Amino acid sequence: MACREKPPAAPTPKSAAPAGPVFRLHFAGLDSLATGTNTARLNDLLNNPEAVATRKQLHDRLAQTLPDVLFGPDAARTNRSALLRPLLGELAASKFLFETHDERAASWVLTVFLNAERRARWSTNLWQSADSTPVVLPAVGGQGSAWSTKSKSGHFLTVALFEDCLMVGKSAAGAPLFGGAKTGPHPALSTNMLDLTMDLPRLRAALDLPASVAWPHFSMSVTAKGEALRSEATLKFANATPWQLAAFRLPTNSVRDPLISFTAVQGFGDWLVRLPEFKAWGLKSVPNQLFTWARSDIPYNLHAAAPMPDASNTVVRLAPHALHTLGTNVAKAGLGRIAFTTNRTELGWVGMPILVPFVRPAPEPADDFLLFGSMAGIIPSGPNTNPPPAELLNQFLPRTNLVYYDWEITEAKLAQWVPIFQLSAMMSATPSFPGAAAAHAWLRAVSPKLANTITEVTAASPTDLRAVRRSDLGLTAIELALLARWLDNPAFPAFAYPTNAMPRMPGSP
Repeated sequence: MACREKPPAAPTPKSAAPAGPVFRLHFAGLDSLATGTNTARLNDLLNNPEAVATRKQLHDRLAQTLPDVLFGPDAARTNRSALLRPLLGELAASKFLFETHDERAASWVLTVFLNAERRARWSTNLWQSADSTPVVLPAVGGQGSAWSTKSKSGHFLTVALFEDCLMVGKSAAGAPLFGGAKTGPHPALSTNMLDLTMDLPRLRAALDLPASVAWPHFSMSVTAKGEALRSEATLKFANATPWQLAAFRLPTNSVRDPLISFTAVQGFGDWLVRLPEFKAWGLKSVPNQLFTWARSDIPYNLHAAAPMPDASNTVVRLAPHALHTLGTNVAKAGLGRIAFTTNRTELGWVGMPILVPFVRPAPEPADDFLLFGSMAGIIPSGPNTNPPPAELLNQFLPRTNLVYYDWEITEAKLAQWVPIFQLSAMMSATPSFPGAAAAHAWLRAVSPKLANTITEVTAASPTDLRAVRRSDLGLTAIELALLARWLDNPAFPAFAYPTNAMPRMPGSP
């Protein structure tokens, strides 16, 4: 067996068979961006000084936890992090493939394409990091060299070197990986910048995903197109889903220019009606479309509208339940109060700094939309004098197979989301902020260079959704802000912040 690649596979993502890996990630490596076609701009965004500092912070933190992942805890081996730290930078720079067929990732294989010097360094540093003396194994398929070590917890870590790559594998129990086994050819690596597949139904428990959702199998590829990135994804569900799709009906008096973002989504009514939390509100109609938007002339503003017949009376009927349920939770958290303003027929969360979330009837002639927002009392209710651009509306209004459409000016949306996250932290009882916020410094540096991000999701069949995104970094503004918040978490790689740093927002029913 050798790691020499097969001819590149087609770039179009395909849903893997159910028997395939539960998780598979292929990355072309940061070094490829420096010489790749159409990647000069991306290379600038990912290799500026702030990006380098962010990767250093990331690798320093991972180096503290990686030894335990590979070999198990060993307090006596204090130099293991220093041995593994340089390998993380080389991993990010190189083409690699990681895959596991194990829902808990107790067994996995990492293949990294390295030159001879780096292959030798990886083998030496991993050997010296082991908590038991490694054993040299027979050549794999008559080629290369291999060794294995058994951890105190009973699993094996096996390393195999070939002429163009190195393979590291972890096996839960039994024989080491690779050793003397007759294995098939290495899977083909595509020419894409990134390929990712996740079998979410099998990963649901490991990722702590809600059991009430029928999770799909997910596959994605990212390629460079011009100076931008093109992301394509497929979400394949096991059973047919009644998407309930129709032409979008826009709340024309509510959506106003100058816009910095706009989202239209539909087809969720069947899922919504089955939620116990939704049933508790006793609505007479179930919305199946939702629109969200933000404007450049109003800071901190986020707005949404959903179809709802007799919207004014609906808000009146919601008021007692909101005042009792939400009001109780908000009062316990000590973060303002829920109030019902009769002259505006408006439910609002008042008493917080700057933000005043609200729901009220939208200013539509037929009184058939609910309007939600983050800044009560600042949106005029008269006729729409600044309609959205026709070019934007034409992207989604005529289409009946469109499930989701999202457009944003990513620079402007980052300028909105980051302060909102900071406000949420201020409302914590014991707020604190990460001391080395390298990722947020990177966001500030690249933000002026980020333009439009456009995402479309269509229903290709009753079981398949297909998504396409055009972007500069592959992520939207809120995804970038969440990523930076995660990377700057003092407890990284944990997702949850320490209790003294994570905003404790009041729960909702």
